[in-house]
Amino acid sequence: MKKTYAFKPLCLLVVIFDFILSISLWRILSMSSDIFSLMSSLSGLFNTIIFFMVGILGTIIVTVLLYLYYLKKEKVQSLLWDAILHTVISVYFVVQLVGLGDSLQNLTGSDVIVTIMGIIVFASALLHVFVMLRLDGLVKVTTLDAYLPAGNGEVFQNETLHQTQDNVSETTTNDEAKTSQTPTEPVITKEKTVAFFKTKNGKIVFGVIAAIIVIFAGYKIWDTFFNKIEIDAFQNMVLSYDGYNGAGEAYIEEYNIDYDMTNENLASFVNTISFDIENNGQLSNGDKVTVRANYSQETAKQLKVVLKEETKEFDVSGLTVKYQSASEIDQDIYKKAYDEAISEATNTYNSDQTQRQFYKAYYIKENSEQITYQRNYLVFVFQETYQDYDFSSHQYVDSTRYMYYYTNFDSSYDPDSDYMGQSRLYTDSFEYVENADDVQSTLQNSSIADYGQATIEEVNISVS
Repeated sequence: MKKTYAFKPLCLLVVIFDFILSISLWRILSMSSDIFSLMSSLSGLFNTIIFFMVGILGTIIVTVLLYLYYLKKEKVQSLLWDAILHTVISVYFVVQLVGLGDSLQNLTGSDVIVTIMGIIVFASALLHVFVMLRLDGLVKVTTLDAYLPAGNGEVFQNETLHQTQDNVSETTTNDEAKTSQTPTEPVITKEKTVAFFKTKNGKIVFGVIAAIIVIFAGYKIWDTFFNKIEIDAFQNMVLSYDGYNGAGEAYIEEYNIDYDMTNENLASFVNTISFDIENNGQLSNGDKVTVRANYSQETAKQLKVVLKEETKEFDVSGLTVKYQSASEIDQDIYKKAYDEAISEATNTYNSDQTQRQFYKAYYIKENSEQITYQRNYLVFVFQETYQDYDFSSHQYVDSTRYMYYYTNFDSSYDPDSDYMGQSRLYTDSFEYVENADDVQSTLQNSSIADYGQATIEEVNISVS
């Protein structure tokens, strides 16, 4: 076979460009998810364009060089698949370069595409080296001779000369020789391969290959499923609650995530974690409120970070209850207001002739659908006995009238901070209410009951 020495520099160029292409591809794929942040930096954008251009120029140059090489060797079939392969990869990089935005995201967003392109590039590099060495005669794999068409001036065969000799060797001439060309039996056959693996050396080779596969598979399993950095995003999280029962809000008062603070990338990731509180503004005491962690899953995947929990439930408590009926009133809180009303009634300056006695308590609830804006009152009515002058008899007589003490009332009632007002009950003609049967109806029509628009109920809580 005529030896061609051009394969040496060409082979070197093929290896260089194909591996540059490999590095470019993997580099771009790793950066594609954050392309817009790269564009914000001139150096980042410059590096990205360089990697794109190296990939494109590399494939084009390799295609041209291989075209010349294969054309010289007249290996047209090899030229065909090689040109197709490099054209596909070149087009891929061109599309990447043109579509820095959505096109880049769409093309590289799939792990399947990443894996396939990587395998094609690395396989292409190795195959180029093998094909050129084989065509130039430096690698002998005769079992392929039946499938690789010979080029110009190439004959892959052994010549065996069968000569018929006479008793006198000097009279033998080339015209009397009969040559016969028979194909050489392939060096590697299926039977020889099977027989080799049955030998001791074959078993060792098979064991080494199996061990490599097992080790690699084990590493990939470990790296994929176990080599992770676990972070508890809800570590030491404390929620506080504010507002009214049924319309409460939750706030993250504090949380402390434990992680390796010396790892800058990890620290940056942790600082970007935010939280959403479901149904916030509609919470009630006893509810389970769900807090959800928001983070970049792509960044977490690159850093091999997994969150111990992505959501966590907390018990809602401590919201102020605006009682919707008298039956809901807490007895202990009611007693605080009752004691305050009794204290006001007995400590208020009165003449010796005036006496006040507790009569009944009422709860007034404003009919508003928005709990936040409800103004609800607890009212304590007292029967007041006083001396009134009777003009007909020209003397003072004992008379009865009704008055009340009132306060804004809910589960947060505090006698030290909530005002206790007082007023007497008057009829429509501005006379004292003296009849017990008129007490509730008069309260119903008063201003604290929104002039009949609020609901009024008698409170039947025993205070001992």
